[in-house]
Amino acid sequence: MGQQQTSPSTGTAPPVPPHASTRGWLAVTAVAFGVFTVTATETMPVGLLPEMAAGLRVSEGTVGLTVTLYGLFAGILAPVLTAATRRLDRRRLLLVILAVFVVGNVLTALAVNYVWLMLVRLLIGFIHGVLWAIVASIAVRLVPPDHSVRATAVVFSGISLATVLGVPLGTIVGQWLDWRAAFWALAACSAVALTATAVLMPPMPARGGVYLSELPRLLRTGNLRTAVGVTAVVVIGHYAAYTYITPFLLRNVGVAPNMIGVLLLSFGAAGVAGNFLAGAVIGRGPALRTVVLGLIAGTGGSMALLLAAGTWKPTAIVFLLVWGLAYSALPVALQTLVFRSAPQAREAATSLYVLSFNVSIALGALFGSLTLEHSGPSLVMVTGMAFCALALLLAMLLRPERTVK
Repeated sequence: MGQQQTSPSTGTAPPVPPHASTRGWLAVTAVAFGVFTVTATETMPVGLLPEMAAGLRVSEGTVGLTVTLYGLFAGILAPVLTAATRRLDRRRLLLVILAVFVVGNVLTALAVNYVWLMLVRLLIGFIHGVLWAIVASIAVRLVPPDHSVRATAVVFSGISLATVLGVPLGTIVGQWLDWRAAFWALAACSAVALTATAVLMPPMPARGGVYLSELPRLLRTGNLRTAVGVTAVVVIGHYAAYTYITPFLLRNVGVAPNMIGVLLLSFGAAGVAGNFLAGAVIGRGPALRTVVLGLIAGTGGSMALLLAAGTWKPTAIVFLLVWGLAYSALPVALQTLVFRSAPQAREAATSLYVLSFNVSIALGALFGSLTLEHSGPSLVMVTGMAFCALALLLAMLLRPERTVK
C-alpha cells in the first residue's frame, strides 16, 4: 500500500527471512480467500433480494436491512472488539473469526423465518469488524517490507473477487436452486478459508494493539480525520445505490432476470481489475490525493451516466463496469491513506476506518431501502450520486502526504 515500512503499532519493521517469502505469500493468499468469504457473506443478499423476500415473506427493502444492521454492528463494534482482543495472537484471532463465519452461514441456510435470519446476521456482524481492523496489518507482516503494497492489494482483492465471483455465482445458484443453497456454498468456502489459514499462517503475536483512549487523539490527525470522513460519505453513496442495483437493472434498464447474475459477475470482474490497478499505480508513488479524487469522481460519474443511459442496454453496461472498476479500487487507496496518516498506530487507525466503512454500509443500505420503498430505483441512483459528490468535496481537503512512501 505504499506506506512506511513499519509494523502496525511500533513503527519497527520486522525482519523477514528469505525462506519465509513463499510461505508468506501463500498465507497472504489464504487471508485473501478469507476476506472473499467474509465479503460474500456480507453482500450476498444484494443479488438474492427477490428470492429471499419471497422465501421469507417480507419485502425486498426488509431483506436489505440484513445488510444495513450487519454493517452497523460490524462498524460500531470494530474499535471496541479490536481493543478487547489487542493481546491475542493474530493467527488465533483470525481462525476464531473464520469459524464464526462457517457456523453463521450454516445457520443462515437453515433460517426458517426473517427473525432467525436477522439474529444470525447480527451475530456474524458482531465479529466481522475485527477482521477488517487486522487483515491489512497481518498482510504486511507476512511478506518482506518492500512487498507490503502488493500484499495489501492481494488481500483486498478478496473484496473484488467476492463481487466478481461470490455474489454473482451465489445469485445464479440461488435463482437456479434456492437462495439457501448460496449460503451452504458460503459455509463450505468459509471452512476452506479456515483450514488454509490454519495450515499456512504462522503464529503472529499481537504488537502494541488498540487502546480506546488512543482513538480521539488519532482523529486529531488531519488527513486521517479527512480519510475517515471521505470513506463514510463515499461508502454511503455506493451502498445506497449498489444494494438495490438488481431492482434498478430490472425496472429501469429492462434487463432480463436471468442476466442479473451475469451483469453482477461483470461488475465484479471490473472490480478485480480496478483493485490490482490501484495497487500498481499507488505502489509507484503518485499523489494519493489525486488517485482518491479520481476514483470518487469515477464512481459518482458512472452512476450518473448509468442513470442517463436509461434502457440503452450496451451503454448502461459500460457505465456499470466503470462503476465497478472505480469503486473497487477505493478500498486500496483509502487503506493506504489511513496507513500513511498514522504509520505508528495502524491497527488503531484502521479500526476507525472500519467503523466508518461498515457503519456507512449500514447507512447506505438504509437510505437506499427508504428511497426504494418510497420513490423507486431511479432516486436510489440519484442518492448515490449525491453522496459521491459530497465525498469529492471532502477529499479536496486532503493535505499532501509527508510520510515516506
